[in-house]
Amino acid sequence: MNLLNDGKIHLADGAIGEYLFSLGYPGNYLACEAVIRSPEILASIHREYASAGAVILTADTFDANTEKLDRHGLADRCEEINYRAVKLAARNGQCAVMGSIGPPGTGRSFHAEPGDTDRLTETYAPQVAGLLSGGVDLILLETQIDPVQARIIYDIVRSCSGDIPVAVSFTYGHDLLTPSGYSIKDSISEFADTDIVMLGANHGIGPLQFLDIHRRFAASSPFPVILQPNAGTGKYKNGRFVFPENPDHFCRCMLSCTGKSTSLLGGCCGTTPAFISSLSRKLSEGAEIRVFSSPNPDEADDIPHSAVSYDPPSLSAQIAVGDALILELLPPRGGDLSLFSSRAEKLERFAPVTISIPDSPMGKVRMSPCISGLYLREKLGIDPLVHFALRDRSLTRIQSDLLALSGAGLQGIFLISGDPPSLGDYPESTAVYDLTTEQTLELLQHLADGQDLSGRKIGTGSGFFPGSAVALGDPDSADKVRRRWDAGCRFFITQPVFSMETLERSAALLEEYPVLPAVMPFRNRYSAEYLASEVPGISIPDQVLAKVHELDDCDVLSFSLDYLSRLIDGMRNMVSGVYMAGSRKGMMKLAEEWRE
Repeated sequence: MNLLNDGKIHLADGAIGEYLFSLGYPGNYLACEAVIRSPEILASIHREYASAGAVILTADTFDANTEKLDRHGLADRCEEINYRAVKLAARNGQCAVMGSIGPPGTGRSFHAEPGDTDRLTETYAPQVAGLLSGGVDLILLETQIDPVQARIIYDIVRSCSGDIPVAVSFTYGHDLLTPSGYSIKDSISEFADTDIVMLGANHGIGPLQFLDIHRRFAASSPFPVILQPNAGTGKYKNGRFVFPENPDHFCRCMLSCTGKSTSLLGGCCGTTPAFISSLSRKLSEGAEIRVFSSPNPDEADDIPHSAVSYDPPSLSAQIAVGDALILELLPPRGGDLSLFSSRAEKLERFAPVTISIPDSPMGKVRMSPCISGLYLREKLGIDPLVHFALRDRSLTRIQSDLLALSGAGLQGIFLISGDPPSLGDYPESTAVYDLTTEQTLELLQHLADGQDLSGRKIGTGSGFFPGSAVALGDPDSADKVRRRWDAGCRFFITQPVFSMETLERSAALLEEYPVLPAVMPFRNRYSAEYLASEVPGISIPDQVLAKVHELDDCDVLSFSLDYLSRLIDGMRNMVSGVYMAGSRKGMMKLAEEWRE
């Protein structure tokens, strides 16, 4: 691509996908689907940018890899879509065509998830093949967030073509780190030994930020710089993001980034042909404008540097001596804590006792267990075990809530995936599951070291005594427990157990790790049948079910309490404690048995 070697600044286009959506293209489609669904609308966008003065047009292929296309049933058309996207842009014969390749998956890439070369090859090799067969002039790896993964994608491109020009562009936040915590220095270092033709940034938080980004790349990078900022910070309105309409501001900032080190200027989300037209006109006029932004605020003064205070909850000591007693208490359905408080006071007489507070079990709406737990600790002096469901929390919210729990002194937490919303009050609601339980355990270690998941310093950090679930009947349970223990989990709670045989089959696991079996009395014949037949991982002896079927409903609870009392007595020397759930009357009777 000779035009990149002429020492001039070249003008690319602005937003493609986001501009497409702003014109009414359906938001439930991938942007790249316009290549086959609305090719003429896409072609008109390219014509607008070419008329505005762009000499490099971007093919609509940012999300056209097999992984993302597969979610829309289009993986088998990956090469075709990329080929056709290049051809659509190339209709403007006076312009070069740049093939866009976005980051893996959803754009998440944490240190906990190293790049999988085989998976990335399956994801990107067909896309690269389609771009090359379409005759693309340049391939841009854009909006990248992890230099290691971006380097793998670059290697995939090079395995398909040894001479196609490749540029790489990262996105940075307010702290000038990528969402995965990598710095501009990291981005430069990872590509220092490659033959890329440009290295820089796109997307980001707005044009002003790119003044600092440009300065840092120009000072440290051996490569020509590419800069394509958003118009500014987007606001979500009526189902889509709306960006500032500020072409003059955009132009002033971009003109301040001109110089020998800069090779390509363009725009990202929120920029339109009007932005590119204005910048093209000012560049052709030789305008020289310098805008100086305020330096990035130094957040160091806002970060305390004292060591994190961590006092293990009483549950830790109870588990250590094999006498932990955890009683489950559901948080209120409404906003009144009075009944919850009175029930907790009745359970307090079994001290030392930990009260476990579930997090919207069965997907049904209840008061936050975090607030309920804080109430117990502050008002009644009871140590809570707060359930922490990953179902409802984004990555940002997970970290925010964990920091809040630690700051409030609620350090005993029980990590769970959470029952799916389809079981609950709002089956149409969205489950998040940004992190798995094991990833969250790794996050806890980061927080303890005063870092967030991406390695950013956050000050004193936090301390937790975390637990997670284990299914004793699962053949993979031993490996799962071992992995989670190594990741920082410090106790395990089983599903309800109804036989000594279940415990004896896992004797080695119980001896090596702190495991607390759950016991749950039957309320009636229905609950026994439900647990036996419809809840995976629970095994109830046939003779027990047969006896339940002979009883009237009013006698089932009494029978199950007698049966579980004998079971508790038999397990006492095998386990680190017991977790009791279900009927409050039943829990209290079993708790008395445990404390005798």
